[in-house]
Amino acid sequence: MKALIAALCLMTSGTLALAQDQIPPDAFLDIAEGRTLTFSGYISGRVIGEEHFLRRDRSVWADKTGRCTYGRIEVRGPYLCFIYEDEFDPENCWTTYNENGTLLVMSHPGLEIQRISDINDTSLSCQDVPLS
Repeated sequence: MKALIAALCLMTSGTLALAQDQIPPDAFLDIAEGRTLTFSGYISGRVIGEEHFLRRDRSVWADKTGRCTYGRIEVRGPYLCFIYEDEFDPENCWTTYNENGTLLVMSHPGLEIQRISDINDTSLSCQDVPLS
């Protein structure tokens, strides 16, 4: 099934199939700013991690082990890009979608899809103090 989703994504030139609408990064940030979002695998439903969006340009990411790191957020055209202190990858960019009221993110160039499985107003519980 995962291969089928990946193939559909590639066949549609990096966009999700029919039932999803791409939303601009700023609209996604309007929802996320000041909140904590839980990211889960699109197919598996397993939690990947949580991200607290401190501001429109700054976040704290906690992986599933509870390890946290700060991230810088950049909007680059249709992409929302994240540069984390512990993993410098300037190409860690995502497009954002609405699938019947559920937020999705798809990595650019369309290799991974994650579902936002929860949005809440609580801060993260980090095992360690975030880097920096």
